[in-house]
Amino acid sequence: MEELFASLGKPLAALYEDHEMNKAINYALSLEDHERKILSTKKYTLSDILYGRYYWFTKFLVQYEKLYGIDEGMRQQQFQIIEAMDHAGCVDCFLLEKIEQDL
Repeated sequence: MEELFASLGKPLAALYEDHEMNKAINYALSLEDHERKILSTKKYTLSDILYGRYYWFTKFLVQYEKLYGIDEGMRQQQFQIIEAMDHAGCVDCFLLEKIEQDL
């Protein structure tokens, strides 16, 4: 996906002091903001994009919660990605659990 993010041409915004947090949140937001553009390339499916969003947002959230504690608003954002997966018919609970365990 690094190639995809490079092709979007959007520089990473420095939202947090931690580089990995910035990378993760920027990637998650880029996938959300550029969903139609990414789909138009025909290289990625909606499922790919949604799971990418979930992965990057969860990676960000794990680090955020280590530093700042639990934020229910951000937890809700994570759940909204799962709802989008459900709406698209591509929820795989085992894969979601694996992503969380790996992070």
